[in-house]
Amino acid sequence: MRRTVAYAILLAAACFGRAAASSLAVPLVAPPPPLDPRSSAASWPATSSATLAWDVQHARSMREPTTVHMVTDGRYLYVRFDATQSEPIVATQRTDDVGQGADDEVWVDLWPGGANGYFYQFVATPLGTHYQSSSENSAYAPRWESYGRERAGGYTVVMKIPLRIMRGAGDRNGWRAQFVRYVRQDGDEAVWSYDATQTSPDDLARAGSLLLPALDAGRPKPRLATYVLASAASSPAGGATTRMGADLSIPVTPTSSLYATFHPDYSNVELDQQSIAPSAFARYYGEVRPFFTQGSNNFNPFSCDACPAISELYTPAIPTPRDGYAMEGKQGPIGYTFLDARGSARNDQVEAMTYNTPDLRWNVGSQRVGVDLPGLHDVVTTTGVSYSDLHHVSAYADYGSDTGTNVLDGSDAQRYDAGGGWSSSNFGFFASMRKVGAYYNPVDGFVQHPGIAGYALYSQKVWTPANRSVIKAIGLGGFLDRYHASDGAIDQSDNTLNVDILTRSLLDLNLTTGSAYLQVNNIGPIVPISQNGISFTYHSGSQTNNIGNFGQHGASATPTTVSYNTGRYGSGRLDTWLRSSTLRLGMRGTLTLELDDTAQRFGAANDNVQWFERVGYAYLLGAHTSIAVGVRRVVGMPPVPNGGGNCEGVCSNLSFAYHTRLRHAEVYVAYGNPNSLSTIPQLLFKMIFYAGADKGT
Repeated sequence: MRRTVAYAILLAAACFGRAAASSLAVPLVAPPPPLDPRSSAASWPATSSATLAWDVQHARSMREPTTVHMVTDGRYLYVRFDATQSEPIVATQRTDDVGQGADDEVWVDLWPGGANGYFYQFVATPLGTHYQSSSENSAYAPRWESYGRERAGGYTVVMKIPLRIMRGAGDRNGWRAQFVRYVRQDGDEAVWSYDATQTSPDDLARAGSLLLPALDAGRPKPRLATYVLASAASSPAGGATTRMGADLSIPVTPTSSLYATFHPDYSNVELDQQSIAPSAFARYYGEVRPFFTQGSNNFNPFSCDACPAISELYTPAIPTPRDGYAMEGKQGPIGYTFLDARGSARNDQVEAMTYNTPDLRWNVGSQRVGVDLPGLHDVVTTTGVSYSDLHHVSAYADYGSDTGTNVLDGSDAQRYDAGGGWSSSNFGFFASMRKVGAYYNPVDGFVQHPGIAGYALYSQKVWTPANRSVIKAIGLGGFLDRYHASDGAIDQSDNTLNVDILTRSLLDLNLTTGSAYLQVNNIGPIVPISQNGISFTYHSGSQTNNIGNFGQHGASATPTTVSYNTGRYGSGRLDTWLRSSTLRLGMRGTLTLELDDTAQRFGAANDNVQWFERVGYAYLLGAHTSIAVGVRRVVGMPPVPNGGGNCEGVCSNLSFAYHTRLRHAEVYVAYGNPNSLSTIPQLLFKMIFYAGADKGT
């Protein structure tokens, strides 16, 4: 089941009843309270306290109390969490922004502009390691402070959050907030503001109100990030070179900005997206380039239940531009992003807008994506509307149209999509119908399977045994779809039943059975692409009882996974083994080992056998510095059919990365690229200087 970011934000409110009425008066203090977590809570004003009393994951009162204090000196928000915990405290990460979800955590959600403003989240672990995110920018990474310390019977975390890193924070009226604590051992999520039917801790409509004194957030500042890069490489790889470039963001209003990029460089790819897991479809990759991450929360503001991957805008399809210009922001209930990326003889334009009604029940989105280059013109326009009754029911409808050079039949270049469902804290059912034209295939988009029409169903039920039994949660899920090609023949058919059992010691057993069939590229006979099997994980991610968010927290810092799948695949039989383990070496180091293999047997024909081997070591030097080295190799031929992204033959990769963040700069030293199938012999040194506002603000 897939949903866009915009729809997920709306869905966050889909399972609640009445809005919560909690409020907290935030006192003005001078001097500010102590940031040392060893200090007594008595040094914080008693009137600033709140209690996290409700566990939204298990719909019950929280067994162990958490007290929160919040005060301000007019320029910063100071937040203190005092958590009582009898379970073993999980605290392993020591570098900020690395491994979120692997430890026990506390966080504060803030909406300075209320329902029409940006969303900000600040997270910290019992060691004080911290993370942050915002709907303002998916690369949001400003400077702020957090401190943590374990103590007898629990832990304490203190945060210092500058008001200047949040858009619209200068207006003290209308602030909404939520305080949350996550217990990794049991999956508990305690919240401050709630009602008994709440299922997600970050629901805006469940958030409480902050009563604030006069604030001095200052005017939003422009941001300039300039970089210098030097590379040493062999002659076949281009030789030694140097280059410079910049990214610029200029606030226009408290909630909107103009931003631009000049001679950008994206040599430091941050996500490791290599895999040889069998897939007959093209692989979907994440975006990390700064110019495309700012304003990205307004992209693809459409809904899609139980459907194949569809993105009218898939920015990894856009080559790195020579320069680019954009504007993004919010004006009341309207969010918008306008983007123009210019390359050598190429131009990509995006206009995206969203609208939410004041009661959060309705969401409307519209987007236009255009591409122009020699011999090719493409425009795709899409409109969608979604609805939630704010209790259990949700529904949506989308329409898109593609025109341009590649569209040979305009009557077969549309997308019609509609669906909806019913969900509670432990059960959900979603159904959808769609038709995707054979020529609905945007140049800057990602449509997993054009040329289909049919329906899909998805359902899931989760049981969470009481009284701390050995079994922590049991999930049962089912998925079914039927799609026809234009000639009426079955083009895609999937039937899946999944059972997931998680023990309190974080042993996770997953069983999958079913069948899948596909007509490759809409031609030829329909062929099986089935994979059924078993997966076992030790130190797994924490399973939750949120329908649609099953297993929403990240894996632990040291998971071990072994899975085996088998089934008819193409004209042969495919056996797949995936094995990986991360081991802790000391307090700051981890060693990762992985060995995967696929074997497709044809009988009389030559078999397709491929394997992937990897060894990686990472060391966390401090809160702002890390180093990693990896060696990997892919050998052999992938199974057929194959959606791409696999090596054919032998592909070797050696990568090294050092990163440190200073007060106004970042330094990278890198060799190779963990995303690439094979290493370019190139050593990179890159330094980014920041002036004005913080990174991602």
